[in-house]
Amino acid sequence: MSVKSGKYHPPYFPFVREIGLTICLTIIFFQSCRHRDSELPALPAPKAFKPDYPAYLKSFYSEPSGNPTTEEGIALGRDLFFEKALSLDYSISCASCHRPEHAFSDTAAFSSGIGGQKGKRNAPSLLNTALFRRFFWDGRDSSLETQALHPISDPTEMGLEPEAAVNRIKNIPSYPEKFRRAFGDKEITIDRIARAIAQFERSLVSGNSRYDRFLQGKYNPDSVELLGMQLFFTHPDPFAGPGGLRGGNCGDCHLPQTLMGDPNGFDGFHNTGIAKAGGGETGLQKFTGKQIDFGRFKTPGLRNIALTAPYMHDGRFRTLEQVLDHYNADTLFQKPNLDVLIVKGTNERFGTSLGLREDEKKAIIRFLHMLTDSTTLQN
Repeated sequence: MSVKSGKYHPPYFPFVREIGLTICLTIIFFQSCRHRDSELPALPAPKAFKPDYPAYLKSFYSEPSGNPTTEEGIALGRDLFFEKALSLDYSISCASCHRPEHAFSDTAAFSSGIGGQKGKRNAPSLLNTALFRRFFWDGRDSSLETQALHPISDPTEMGLEPEAAVNRIKNIPSYPEKFRRAFGDKEITIDRIARAIAQFERSLVSGNSRYDRFLQGKYNPDSVELLGMQLFFTHPDPFAGPGGLRGGNCGDCHLPQTLMGDPNGFDGFHNTGIAKAGGGETGLQKFTGKQIDFGRFKTPGLRNIALTAPYMHDGRFRTLEQVLDHYNADTLFQKPNLDVLIVKGTNERFGTSLGLREDEKKAIIRFLHMLTDSTTLQN
């Protein structure tokens, strides 16, 4: 209270004026940024992209309505897929484990993450991954969008938290414009990063192998390839008689045309005798909690299988011959919780194994080499 005037005069604090000035400048800065963004030339709508699947595979393809695949989204997703800034120490990208020259799989049983840490499962091929409905060997995810983020945040893989991933991408000058082209504005979020990577993965198509050309009437397999194909897709009938066609029992799990597991629910998950009780790898059971799902793993697609060694979820087999030997072993039927499709598959009356001959195994492998799609690898 002033003695002379009888009125209160608040004390003068210089920093109050400085705070006010800072707030005003900040508001002006953001308004200016918004104004500059609004002055950017309008872009045409992102161009829709439809993968070039053969007619017999198109019905299996799907994409969420909230993330339609576009050429601009694929281009952004491709850059992010190869972006090492998405790993904590800038050492690896998605492509480090899913290598294009090996059909987007890895040549190591377990891929190396940041700091040289080893993963626990083999990196499968990403070709035709858009035809699946469940992802990861244990089926934990139901969309490519959620699947895309797991490796980035996994401490044994890329080890980067979502907020840090967003900040890193924001600070790379080329990305804001790429996000604008793909999504309409320059906003960068972890959701958009996941959506772009998922779009790129949906563009990875394999449908021009010799097997595909055979289905289209454009390729005539030789006698060994034809025998291998017949064995592959035939369920063994030990009572068919001497003239009956013997079976390799492969097509019960790897379905005709798609060559992958049944996409409905968890029907495409099978116990192939790999998991050991008490071994720590329970497969689908880890996700569902059901004892019946112990040892069940996702049945992968087989296109380009000759290029994606090693095999199985733990990469234990280095060659296709070893895989066939596993399914033909006398001890396989004794494995716990083995899939009924395998237990009931024998070429011998009251047999206790699949019972394939050496020439039959070689024929099946010849057929598996028919699944290599050189067009995809060139692209």
